[in-house]
Formats: sequence, structure tokens, C-alpha cells
Amino acid sequence: MFAKRQQGRPIFFVVPATTAIGALSGRLAGSAAVIAIGGLAGLVWGLAVGYTADWLSRRERWAEKLAVRSLYLGVLVATTLFGGSLFAMMLYASSLSVPETVLGLMRPPLGGGFAFFVIFNSLMEWLLFPATLCLNWHLLARRTLIVAGATLYYLSRVWSYLYFVPRILQFMEAPAGAPLAPDLADQIVQWVNLSWIRAAIDGVAAVLLLLATSKR
Repeated sequence: MFAKRQQGRPIFFVVPATTAIGALSGRLAGSAAVIAIGGLAGLVWGLAVGYTADWLSRRERWAEKLAVRSLYLGVLVATTLFGGSLFAMMLYASSLSVPETVLGLMRPPLGGGFAFFVIFNSLMEWLLFPATLCLNWHLLARRTLIVAGATLYYLSRVWSYLYFVPRILQFMEAPAGAPLAPDLADQIVQWVNLSWIRAAIDGVAAVLLLLATSKR
């Protein structure tokens, strides 16, 4: 009964998060129409995840299994994401004295691990954090840890959409093989240094999810 009474509330966290992510994704296209479409898609998706999780949680045979399995899957993806972030940061840091080399790592064929980060961040921001939060909402100890991890993670994603992604697109406009202007080289160094904060947030989010698996 407690689980059912509490289950509607995570929507008030999940829906704003997915709506913001959708709108910010559309913002990269630079069009107000695409921003609106992205926000609407995020709104609909957040509601769909929330109400689907609510429906599944009302099936007593499935509720606990889904809650636990979603959490373990979240841990798996979050720790993999953190590992990828840490690996990328080590590559960038080792070349930081030569910003041209850092820029080369961002370009194809490595592409800064673009495909990896798109896949794993999409899983976390669109599916795993929303679903894990909704399915475990009725368990206070888990909920506290998951909300803390999700809050940090979504704030980091907002930062990424507003700063890191637009800036790296700007870097890509520099001619390949040409010396970098001093101000652009400084921006690349700053981008790498600030990215350590993002990597740390990925790690903290993964640890919080892992801690949540021990709570009942």
C-alpha cells in the first residue's frame, strides 16, 4: 500500500529532468522549433516512463525484481560510463601541454569517444535514472541515494549541453593540422580541466547507485 501511495511522486522529478534534457538537446540545433519539439518529446517520455513504472510496480510478483534489476543495470551502465570518462580524461591530460594533440584526439577516428558517450549518457539520462528512480521510489533509503545521484548527474548533463558540447563543436571548426590561436588553445586547456569535474560527478553518481543496492 505504501509503495502504491508513493509511486506517483517521482514523476515530479523525472518529467522536468527529461523535459530539460529534450529541450537542451534541441538547443544544439539552434532552432526554437527544435527546442520546443525536444522539450515536448522529453515531457512525453518522462510521463511514459513514470506511468509505465507505476503500472509495473502494481504487479507484486514483478515489483521487487524490477526495482533491484533496474538498480543493478544502472550501476553497470554508470560504472562503465565513469570508466570511459576516466580513460578519456587520462588521454587528454597526457597531451594537455600540446593542445593540438588534444584537438586531434577529439577528431575522427577517435572522436573523443563520441559514440560511447552518446550511447551511455542517453541510457542514463533517458532510461535508467528515470526508471530506477520510479521503481525504487517507495524505498526511502534507496530513493535518497538515487535522487542524490540523479540530481548531480542531471546538473552535469545540463552543464554539458550548455558549455561542453557547444564548445567542442566550436573546436571542430579549427582547420586540421594548422597551428592553434593562443585563445583557442587556452579554451581547449580549460575545457579539459573542467571536464575533470564532470568525470568526478560520473564517479560519484555510480558510487551512490552502488550504495543504493545495499539498501532495502
